[in-house]
Amino acid sequence: MFKYLHTKKSQKGFTIIEVLVTSMLFSIIGLSVSAIFIQIVNLERRAFSVQKIQDNALQVLEGISRDMRVSRITDQESPTCLATNITLVHPIKGALNYRMSNGIIQRSTAGGPYEDISGSDVNFIRLNFCTIGSLANDNRSPMVTVITSVQNRTGREILQIDLQTTVTSRDVFDEFQN
Repeated sequence: MFKYLHTKKSQKGFTIIEVLVTSMLFSIIGLSVSAIFIQIVNLERRAFSVQKIQDNALQVLEGISRDMRVSRITDQESPTCLATNITLVHPIKGALNYRMSNGIIQRSTAGGPYEDISGSDVNFIRLNFCTIGSLANDNRSPMVTVITSVQNRTGREILQIDLQTTVTSRDVFDEFQN
C-alpha cells in the first residue's frame, strides 16, 4: 500500500513560462496583423479621396475644354498665366464666363447668374488660364492652358492634386476668315 504513495507519476502539460512565452508571441502576431489592417484601411481611404478629387477635377476640366474647343476666344492674352477667369463665345450657348469663387468653379451662360460646376466636396485652390493667339491680327489659333490645384474638403488628411491641360480653339469662323 505504501508502494503507490511514493511513486512519482509523470505529469504532462505546460509550465507557466511556456504559457507566458506563447501568449506573448500570439499577442505580438495579433498586434502586427492589427497594425497592417489599420494601415490598409488608411491607404484605402486615401486612395478613395484621391479618386474623388481626380474625378471631380477631370470632369470640370473636360467641360471647360469642350467649350473652349468650339468657342471664339478673343483679346484675352495672358502668356504669364495670371488670368483667373476667361470669357468664351460659344456658337450655341452664347457668352460663357468661367471663374473660381470660394474654391468652387463657376460658369455664367449668356450673361446669366453663375452656377457651380464643381462639387462641394473638393476645394479648388488655383484656377489660372494661360492664353496665347487670341489677338485679332496674330494669325494664330487661340491656345489656352488651364492650370488647377484641387484639394479635398473632408477627411483626416488634406490631399492636393495639380492638373493642367492645353486646348486649341477651333472656332469655324476663325478658321475660314483668312
